[in-house]
Amino acid sequence: MSNLELITKEINSELEKVEIQKVLLSTTFKGLSLGLMKTAMFEGMTRGFSFKDFLEKNIYAIPFNDRKTNILGYSLITSIDYARKIGMRSGIVGKSEPIYEEKDDKVVSCTVTVKKKVGDYIGDYTAKVYFAEYNTSRNLWISKPRTMIAKVAEMHALRSACPEEISQLYIEEEMQKEVIDNTINKATLEEVDDGLL
Repeated sequence: MSNLELITKEINSELEKVEIQKVLLSTTFKGLSLGLMKTAMFEGMTRGFSFKDFLEKNIYAIPFNDRKTNILGYSLITSIDYARKIGMRSGIVGKSEPIYEEKDDKVVSCTVTVKKKVGDYIGDYTAKVYFAEYNTSRNLWISKPRTMIAKVAEMHALRSACPEEISQLYIEEEMQKEVIDNTINKATLEEVDDGLL
């Protein structure tokens, strides 16, 4: 049996219980159908995640509608805490306090440096990200802009320091703007139908 067949068999076996399906569809895969959840799990497991990672929400999906095709899709993302755990296992021994650049009392950019130990050497990996590239002007991006952009900067620094372990991982704060930009929500569709847009 091939590795892909083993993954499919494991997913089907783990999802036999309706209770597990319901829990995952209301948390880790909120907004997805059962079929799309299975597809997302398959993708995640081919990338090295386990079924347990989905249960612990180390990796989860955020849904979006493709603007061009109006087909529901998803992006697999991880939490910053999970990325930090991987970083620590890979030699990350610390990080700097975020450094913010501001203009007119508004955040322009954030820089974070992580420190990675390799043998007897500790190297610095610095990432600078720009607020305008990630700001969704919604929710926590309004109330906690520094916290949100600091997570993005830290993730970029972690990815730079641990490319083999983290290169395919993205956190929600990095993907929100892209997902929103590629989504047509129900209200927008109704406004288009009503001739308001």
